Amino acid sequence: MHHVQSRAIPRAFSMICRRRIMAVAVSHALLAIAAVGIAGQPLSAQAQPSAEQRRQYTIPAGSLESALVRFAQESGVMISYGAADVAGRQSPGVSGSYTAGEALRSLFRGTGLQPVAQPNGGYTLAPALPEEATLPAVQVSGAVVETDGTAEAGYRTNKVSGVGPWQGRSLQDTPYSVNVIPTELIENLQATTADQLYRVNPTTQLTWPQSQNDTPYVYMRGFLSTTPARNGLPGAMYGHGTSTEDVERIEILTGLSGFLYGTGNVGGLINYVSKRPTAERYNSITTGYTGGSNGYIHGDFGGPIDAEGRFGYRINAVVQDGETTINDFNIKKNFLSGAFDWKVTDKLLVQVDGSYRDYDSQRQAYWALVTGAVRPSADRLDPDKLWSQKWTFFDVESKRLGTNIKWEANDNVTLRASWLKRRDTRAYSFSTNTIQPDGSYNQSNVIAAPQDMQGEAWNAFADFSFNTGAISHKLTAGHLATRVTRYDHIDGSSTAPLRTGLSLDAPSYIDEPAWGSHGQLPNWNSSISRQNNWIIGDDITFNEQWSMLIGLNRSTIDNSSRSNPSDSWSSSYKESKTTPTISLLYKPVPYVTTYATYMESLEQGGVAADLYNGAPVTNAGQVMGPLVSKQVEVGAKASVGGMQLAGALFEIDKGLQYYDATVPTQPTYVQDGRQVHRGIELTATGKVSRDWTLVGGLTLLDAKVKEQKQNPALEGKRPTGTAKQFFKLYGEYQVPGVPGLTLSGGFNRVGAAWADTMNTDRLPSYTVFDVGARYVMAAAGYPLTLRLNVNNLTDKRYWVNNSFLGDARVIVLSANLKF
Repeated sequence: MHHVQSRAIPRAFSMICRRRIMAVAVSHALLAIAAVGIAGQPLSAQAQPSAEQRRQYTIPAGSLESALVRFAQESGVMISYGAADVAGRQSPGVSGSYTAGEALRSLFRGTGLQPVAQPNGGYTLAPALPEEATLPAVQVSGAVVETDGTAEAGYRTNKVSGVGPWQGRSLQDTPYSVNVIPTELIENLQATTADQLYRVNPTTQLTWPQSQNDTPYVYMRGFLSTTPARNGLPGAMYGHGTSTEDVERIEILTGLSGFLYGTGNVGGLINYVSKRPTAERYNSITTGYTGGSNGYIHGDFGGPIDAEGRFGYRINAVVQDGETTINDFNIKKNFLSGAFDWKVTDKLLVQVDGSYRDYDSQRQAYWALVTGAVRPSADRLDPDKLWSQKWTFFDVESKRLGTNIKWEANDNVTLRASWLKRRDTRAYSFSTNTIQPDGSYNQSNVIAAPQDMQGEAWNAFADFSFNTGAISHKLTAGHLATRVTRYDHIDGSSTAPLRTGLSLDAPSYIDEPAWGSHGQLPNWNSSISRQNNWIIGDDITFNEQWSMLIGLNRSTIDNSSRSNPSDSWSSSYKESKTTPTISLLYKPVPYVTTYATYMESLEQGGVAADLYNGAPVTNAGQVMGPLVSKQVEVGAKASVGGMQLAGALFEIDKGLQYYDATVPTQPTYVQDGRQVHRGIELTATGKVSRDWTLVGGLTLLDAKVKEQKQNPALEGKRPTGTAKQFFKLYGEYQVPGVPGLTLSGGFNRVGAAWADTMNTDRLPSYTVFDVGARYVMAAAGYPLTLRLNVNNLTDKRYWVNNSFLGDARVIVLSANLKF
């Protein structure tokens, strides 16, 4: 006989939030919570909640045994049953405000069983009456059970917030390669930055850890992605200030997106979707430890403001501080976000959300090689040591404000608009370590004055639904625009004297030099970048099997810049191009969708930097001409059993830009030839069995340089940074004999890549293993989740790109209480 019961915690859950959070205190709190929860006694009949007391339940559909465990944890009510009685039975779940008896009866709908109340306040099970067994299993008192994207559903989701102008299609019927990371996976991976999510996702290659520059950069289909979107609005800013704490899900589109999101983004686009207000009151507090002595507290609160539920709120707040696993490398973060919904009418919705984020950290060194030097093995360089100076820093203050409006004017016309504004103020000091032919390294150090970046994006679309005979249409027309303004200081940076002949055996530290005056003069507007896109498209449905998406985007890039405040503006760059897209979809059966898509995208030409590998660039500041990239993609998506499967074959043809270092001391930035990327993506998400969840996939990439004229030696070379393959697999196992316990683990295999254009500096392949566990129990009648993750279990040393080492092993702990 099994007894599912809550574990009482005799003392209240309490925490003190101070300006500095030391991980020692956090770890002690975690141990104390775990110890008290394990030592708790079953609730007595007198202590159990009244069966008539109403409370909020959120129990997803799934196995009946899992639902009963979750119910006992949330309600504090004891249920006794035989293992054979519930084996193989599925519960529809329950979501809403109910008494314990009402919630239980809902959980048993369609199972052939019913709960029987006992004198001690608990329940036993009995066979249901025939009519009870046939009651509807999905809807309870008007509340629809929500399982999309939950751990119980194996993180499967068929929702997508919309892909560019297209709205209303399910994920399966969207003719692009899109992966969705839902909120429960973010929570269970303890992803306080997006890094761990990109390590798990099978279509992204993490190349720049967020701790390095507060900007997570990834390769997608072999192209670097640096400008994410927020709630469908792209291009407002680089990824500084990226947060996960207020994110409901992350939607990862791989491949060209010219018609969808405007210019650039050749490899794909990442869209961060904000958490929205909840229909019922929601309170969640997490205290966590991220390694070293670094810890955090995160509060997440939501619910309705008025009795009718027309106004709702969602507040997220985070305080983080302490030294990380890297010696003398601290991360301090203060974050606050708010989201508010107003249902003006049943047809008109207004949403507003914003955030403030203050992020301060040290700065790891960039690694570079001079001509003739050999890249040292990653085993030689300890990633737990600070290879820059202790006084280096990277400080970013980020502010964001946005709004969305949607009005369903009638059954055939919908109007929608969005606006987003961001402002980042960042200041930094960094070290560059340049490895010499004799195996030593030289170090240069720079400090920069605060730099102000202001980004704004907006769109407005109208959707018109109509029929032409038996063919249905959803015609969408509108405008998407972005504007990024940069402010610099005239005396913006200072350089310290060069240090030479340093040993790779251990870092070498010096006192901070007297930098002199920098950043003392007012800042000034140095550049303005604008993009405008006029879009029209038609979503055509021929019948239940055949459909088509077709569209045009007239894109314009308009950049202005000046060298100093006294100069007049120069329109140094203005280019326009009309780019098309067309997709054909065929559904041979309802659970399988196949598609073929063609898309083009306009891209701004690159700008020559001042230095390349430490040498002055001969054409520094030169802006290259515009580029037009093309992509062909064919794919299939299927829902099979408990799994969501997808595959895509693609080819991207893009103009090539690179630094020609034939003469190492005189590199030149050039635009010459093409780079053609061909590959395949295979992904799988969902439940393999009742207890097993798998998330993973494989990307194979053949990327080559072609049509070289200026430098024939590059013909057939592989573009820098692009791995030939990466294979990701993450799994979870719900231990049958221990209700509430889930074990997890996985690996991230990234193939070899080249660090230079001539393919002489090789970045070896690497495999990183992760393991974890979580345990759900009841604390004073509320669900308490304890999580443990060990990332890079074997402490693998590796180069994540040509400038940075990958993260060392880190142990992450957290305790989450929902009430």
